[in-house]
Amino acid sequence: MESGHGPQRNLLTRQLVVSLVAASSTIASGMSLGFSAIALPELLRRDSADKLDIDQASWFASVASIATPFGCLLCGPLLDHFGRRIALLALNVPFVLGWFTLALTPSPTSTPLLYLGRILTGIGTGMASVPACVYIAEVTDHSLRGMLVTWPSIGISAGILVVYTLGAVLKDNWRLVAALAAAFPIFTAVSTLLLLRESPLWIVSEGRGRGQFELGATSDRQEPDNSSRKAGLWRTLRLPQVWKPLFVLNAFFFFQQFSGIYVVVFYAVDIVLQAGVSVDEYVGTVLLGVVQLVAGVAVSFALTRCGRRPMSLLSGAGMTVCMLGLAAYLHLVPNGSKTALGNPHLATIPFVLLLVYVVAGAIGFHTLPWAMLGEMFPPRVKGLAGGLTTCLAYVFSFAALKMYPSLLLLLGGDAANPKTSSSEGVFYFYGAVSLVATLFVALFLTETHRKTLQQVEQEFKTRPLWGKH
Repeated sequence: MESGHGPQRNLLTRQLVVSLVAASSTIASGMSLGFSAIALPELLRRDSADKLDIDQASWFASVASIATPFGCLLCGPLLDHFGRRIALLALNVPFVLGWFTLALTPSPTSTPLLYLGRILTGIGTGMASVPACVYIAEVTDHSLRGMLVTWPSIGISAGILVVYTLGAVLKDNWRLVAALAAAFPIFTAVSTLLLLRESPLWIVSEGRGRGQFELGATSDRQEPDNSSRKAGLWRTLRLPQVWKPLFVLNAFFFFQQFSGIYVVVFYAVDIVLQAGVSVDEYVGTVLLGVVQLVAGVAVSFALTRCGRRPMSLLSGAGMTVCMLGLAAYLHLVPNGSKTALGNPHLATIPFVLLLVYVVAGAIGFHTLPWAMLGEMFPPRVKGLAGGLTTCLAYVFSFAALKMYPSLLLLLGGDAANPKTSSSEGVFYFYGAVSLVATLFVALFLTETHRKTLQQVEQEFKTRPLWGKH
């Protein structure tokens, strides 16, 4: 018996190691996503040598999301034509260049250089959006896949927490934070080069040989359906196993962005102030990052037992309750906890609601769209379809982030004075979007739990989009 357990244990260890290395490629993405939250308070301070106006600050926060779709479109051809390993290596280049550009920006700051650094890290974020999920889904046993495909999302949460922590420790020194951030993609590139081999499923889909499925389970060792390989681009996109997951995942990402999840990440310090939280805004931001990371780790284990649909429904319902609850609190208690300081229990309500909102997002809407990228598309078009999907996801992200200051002003708040402005309107908006998102999941989201990649593909080919999943 021990002789049988030894190889099985070695196989499990190898799957965990390669998944960890692949997922580490998204840490730099998380740091890029969270960087504006710790840099903007200094850049908006009136006596700062690097002061930006409100419009420049909104561009600083959102310009990375403009560049990210271009990175998504780049990663598609890299994945499909050059392989998963090459894509995992190439994505580190723009990250290194972008972080060093930000770190070496002179003081007083040069706005074009700030934008350039953010654009480069945005391109890197786009290039990192698909490869890790696809690689992990293709080289791991389907019994572990539910847990392991969430690791790239955990990597993003870890990156957000790291940059929040660095921002809290190195207050007002965003250049040093950027310099330290450059170490992460360098480490990832070296690890990928030394430890990862090409996905056997990609080798087979390219017709380069049957490959050796040393990492995946026997149930995933079937030949991929090559109907998408034989069709042209337009005909490929019209195949039911392609257009159905395209629709579902793009809608999932749309609701992810406009339910406020990434607005909270990008504007974390300001959101904490606008919610009337009485703790130090940087400490509160770090706590949000810790909670998001812990919840992401917990959900990775939960997904080995629970399906994607119930987790997403719970996530959407929790986000809805928290956003509407926070809006109602701010409506009833003007200026947040400043009016509630006489009652310490009442003063903790907004921060508790924000923490629960982050947890609710982490168990579904923040994590699962990314995890399902590696599960829902046929092998031959994962780069194309995944690139298109993440491209649109970041277009949605840019729109949500760029409109946030205007939406806040339209609904009664003021981005320039987050401590004193009224912002319940924007939280009502995010609560309403979260409610619609929950209904969408109930109607359309396909279950992939405990199914092989081939079974998922076959279900999209034969089952209707609307109905029981």
